[in-house]
Amino acid sequence: MMKAVTIPKRFHPYLSFIPTLALLAGLIFDIFTLDRPDALFENAVVLGYLTLSAIVTVALQSAFVAENEYRRLLFLGIVQFSFGNLAGALLVLYSRSGTFVGSAIFLGILALLFLGNEFLKSRYARAHLRVVIWFVLLLTYSTLIIPVLVNSISTWVFMLSVLVALAITGILMLIMRAYATNEPSRYLRRMQLSVIGVTICFVLLYITNAIPPVPLALKHVGIYHHITREGSTYLAAFEEPTWYAFWRDTNRTFKHQPGSDAFCFSSVFAPPGLATDIQHHWEVYDPRTESWQTVARIPFTITGGRDEGFRGYTQTGQIQNGRWRCSVETARGVLIGRETFIVEDTDDTADTTTIRL
Repeated sequence: MMKAVTIPKRFHPYLSFIPTLALLAGLIFDIFTLDRPDALFENAVVLGYLTLSAIVTVALQSAFVAENEYRRLLFLGIVQFSFGNLAGALLVLYSRSGTFVGSAIFLGILALLFLGNEFLKSRYARAHLRVVIWFVLLLTYSTLIIPVLVNSISTWVFMLSVLVALAITGILMLIMRAYATNEPSRYLRRMQLSVIGVTICFVLLYITNAIPPVPLALKHVGIYHHITREGSTYLAAFEEPTWYAFWRDTNRTFKHQPGSDAFCFSSVFAPPGLATDIQHHWEVYDPRTESWQTVARIPFTITGGRDEGFRGYTQTGQIQNGRWRCSVETARGVLIGRETFIVEDTDDTADTTTIRL
């Protein structure tokens, strides 16, 4: 008979930190190693951790693990490390779309994991949380990778992604029923209801355009005084940003001479084989109504395959004093990225620099 492994008492005060540290380690690891949603390495990493976390989640319900504290902590550390890697990977890949909401989804996931570690003492309660978190991670990955596989970001592709995630999670819960100790029926019913609730919320986020339009990713957006094409490159004249605004590509203030145009240039990454319509949405802020007013929506088609993104620009002659913004959006109006700037009319020629894009 195998002798049970016991953990020395001097280490007991630190055991509760193992899951949290594993979660943070996984998160940090992927922030520095992942980039493109269509790359083999990125997908191998995500699929590997989805598989590993699913196996360990099932194992945590078995008597072999649940009745041995050393094994339970080891397996819990593995699943938390996997969750951290998954959340970090998807956080990085979604944040390439340039919107805060994509990041907020995963910050919420991490918050649930931290709170679950601290406040959920029941093994089944924690299993419930792990399955729900695993489903959310699988669902967000599914809505990222299936558009890459079918070369489309249409509504039917999103619904297909949701159905795939539901089917895989259903299989996981059936396996858990077979391996779990005692009778887990009521906990599985709660898991099923939670998964359905998450699905409804995710669909509502999609309908309200709150989910970033992955796998599209903004590489660059800026406001320029003039743009001309020269061979395979673009020559763009712009006002350099102030030295402390190091994160900006162009100046926040746009000095405008009456009669001249403003140009919005963007570069949007799409995987090879994917072609879709996007638009530049020009808006001006109306202080009387305290709202943004549409000036123009100018659509064009992009095709994937270029690492630096598909380049395109639009221009408007309706520019005037005030706060402006040019939003890069999908045909459905989902935000990919945005440049906000302040127009100041002047009779003087703006001090510009020319750059190749």
